[in-house]
Amino acid sequence: MKQVYPRLGKYSIGILVTSLAIAFSARAQQPESSPPRPEGETVAAKSKPDPYKTYVYPTQRERFNRYVKDTVGPFRLARTAFTAGIDQWRDNPEEWGQGMKGYGKRFASGFGRNAVQQSVTYGLDEALGLDTGFKRSNREGVLDRVKHAFLENVTSRTKSGRRVISAPRLVGVYTGAIVATETWYPERYSYKDGLRMGTGTLITGFGINLVREFLINW
Repeated sequence: MKQVYPRLGKYSIGILVTSLAIAFSARAQQPESSPPRPEGETVAAKSKPDPYKTYVYPTQRERFNRYVKDTVGPFRLARTAFTAGIDQWRDNPEEWGQGMKGYGKRFASGFGRNAVQQSVTYGLDEALGLDTGFKRSNREGVLDRVKHAFLENVTSRTKSGRRVISAPRLVGVYTGAIVATETWYPERYSYKDGLRMGTGTLITGFGINLVREFLINW
């Protein structure tokens, strides 16, 4: 029976669960509420920032620099190296063997797949006039920030700041995975495995967005 890529990627789900734990533990790091004010003292209502007013569409140089960083930047290369290590430990695909040669194939595969994904996403962003980059929210509530991290993973911004379903990201993620499984992966893989891999990438992306929202924004 044909082996398929791990269902949604066990390691991807592990990252998601860990990231959720980090997100909710961040509640403890929230600043304590202000002490009660003397009776009779009035306080201006604190309004939530309007995302349409605070959003600024990035310049062409900023968009290109982000594309380069997401393709060959240090965090991306570290993520590719880590993913290749997990696949090496799991001997996936087993046809690539072990040792440095096997690890090299897995690293090159991850790098190539991401390069396709980022190139397609960047090209569609430019063609459609969308911004698919991650931007940390300026909200305070933990659940609001978790929601923001999810939305940043599946939506893009128009030049006016309006959110739309992110066709560039979705097409880029699944194109990168399908190209990999249909070209340099062993013959037993097919586009169906690419679809599963793409879904695993989206799940992992949400977990990474949580880390960027609450811990390190690179």
